[in-house]
Amino acid sequence: MDPHPPSRAQVLLRRLGLGDVGFASKWLAISSIIGVAGGLAAVLFEELLHLFREAGLEAAVEIEGEGLGELGPRSWLILAILPLGGLVVGWLTYRFAPEAEGHGTEQMVKSFHLLGGRIRRRVAAIKALTSAITIGTGGSAGQEGPVAQIGSSLGSMTSDLLHLSERDRRIFLLAGSSAGIGALFTAPLGGALFAPEVLYRKPEFEGEAIIPCIISSILAYTTFSAISGEQKAIAIPADLHERLSLHDPRELLIYLALAILCTVASWLYVQTFDGIRNTFQNKLALPKPLKPALGGLLLALLALGLAPLTGNHGVLFGGYELMRGSIVGTMAIGTMAILVVGKVLGTSFSIATGGSGGVFAPSLAIGALLGGIVGQGARALFPDLPIEPACFALVGMGGFFSGVAKTPISSIIIVCEMTGGYGLLAPLMFVSVLHLLLAQAWTIYDTQVPGLVDSPAHAGDFVVDVLERMRVSDLLESARPPTPISENTTLRRALETVSQASGYYFPVVDRDDRLVGIFSLSDVRRIFQEMEVADIVIVRDFMVENVITTTPEDNLNDALQKLNEFGLHEIPVVDPQDPRRVLAMLTRNNLGASYHRQLHALKRTGEEPGPG
Repeated sequence: MDPHPPSRAQVLLRRLGLGDVGFASKWLAISSIIGVAGGLAAVLFEELLHLFREAGLEAAVEIEGEGLGELGPRSWLILAILPLGGLVVGWLTYRFAPEAEGHGTEQMVKSFHLLGGRIRRRVAAIKALTSAITIGTGGSAGQEGPVAQIGSSLGSMTSDLLHLSERDRRIFLLAGSSAGIGALFTAPLGGALFAPEVLYRKPEFEGEAIIPCIISSILAYTTFSAISGEQKAIAIPADLHERLSLHDPRELLIYLALAILCTVASWLYVQTFDGIRNTFQNKLALPKPLKPALGGLLLALLALGLAPLTGNHGVLFGGYELMRGSIVGTMAIGTMAILVVGKVLGTSFSIATGGSGGVFAPSLAIGALLGGIVGQGARALFPDLPIEPACFALVGMGGFFSGVAKTPISSIIIVCEMTGGYGLLAPLMFVSVLHLLLAQAWTIYDTQVPGLVDSPAHAGDFVVDVLERMRVSDLLESARPPTPISENTTLRRALETVSQASGYYFPVVDRDDRLVGIFSLSDVRRIFQEMEVADIVIVRDFMVENVITTTPEDNLNDALQKLNEFGLHEIPVVDPQDPRRVLAMLTRNNLGASYHRQLHALKRTGEEPGPG
């Protein structure tokens, strides 16, 4: 019988003919499975969403857009439909899966950092259902966040079924999330980079996950496009598409104004979202299922209040019509300004109160509105410049989300892929990076951590990495000088020496001061009451001859492994040229203190750790 039977993952890879390729085969095979599953999940979720939307608010109120238009007798049904949708969502999440509450990307990030990449199997179904109800009944939420969580739960589930390690589970969690984003946004490269990038507030990536995420995102996008027939999330007229570029270098000053406006708006957005969430979670004395119902009522009142001001444009649903309207220029500046405030409030009412949905699409809509405002205003102020407001709307989409979500690279690429061109790459990069630099103090994703070094997922990696870069020689000055005791010293004399010395272990030497053994206070404690033989017993009688040592050239990780393996508190540092000459006693406290100093220096400066 094979003492090491193959795992389920190994069996699967062998059946696929990839059993001998190593980790690359695992990434290719499992990422492909997750990608196809993610694409199918995106198709099913979109169909479920259309079903609830067409049979929900649109059918009841007889609207076709994101606004109520002219108010009629049926418009007031929104006061019942939105709270009812919130009530159902609140009950489902409270009863079956509390982690399905809120925006899905937030939960995916939390799972990666804190939960070992684990997501309960029921979450995918509950998230799909609750998000479809939230959006279908008119909630101001996007479908991309939910499908990212649905995809990540598929990645986690696949890892559990194949008995993969926690490291692999985290990687395939991200691969599943990328599959969902790449499919539903029809942006395979942007979707692949979004999940590894959104984990951190600093511009860092989860590098190990990028290749699996690319594989899964490509296959999810291909599967989704083949079934749904959708090629671009936002269709742009051909004549307008040809004008999407940076026409004049002077426009960069206007893009600078857009970056500043995005910064102000993102601060207000995050403050509003967090304020409403904290109020509903901590200060509002209501049963939990009733809180999203109240949020639905507030959104309904907001939509009714905006209808006379904004007409068919409104704050219901995800915001794709606001993006299109901002790009093609069908809204006035005043209307767009009102809708920016309305979309911030509406998204907060829908999600921060306990509803289920995403903030991705609403954030892009807010950015498009901001860009439309700046573009139309600049064209009116500077008629001599060849300003195309659509360019500013598209740059606003990527630029706003880059700063508010701390995802500059993926946001830039997603907008380029959504629009089918890279003519706006330079201003997109300009606005995205400026907004990111100006908005470092806030983010819409609270579960993000500052950087790789701050993630619990990498805690062990950094311990080993930092310790392996340091040598025992770095600690010789702070290490305890040895207190050698001759092997022929009597117990009484040894006790006198030990009582006046510090430390726990004492090297034993011969007449030439060469190491022959070691003893600890525990060894002495066993015999110290036998004082009648204190002048007869010598140190050689109770010392340990097999001495575990380290050298100045050893790295601290090796030294720590010896301490842990043998349960030691101290270890002698010996001369590598003369292993029987003791240089110092390295203690566990020395090692731990030096590690923490270097880790703090690494986190503070981002530089390589140096000597202790």
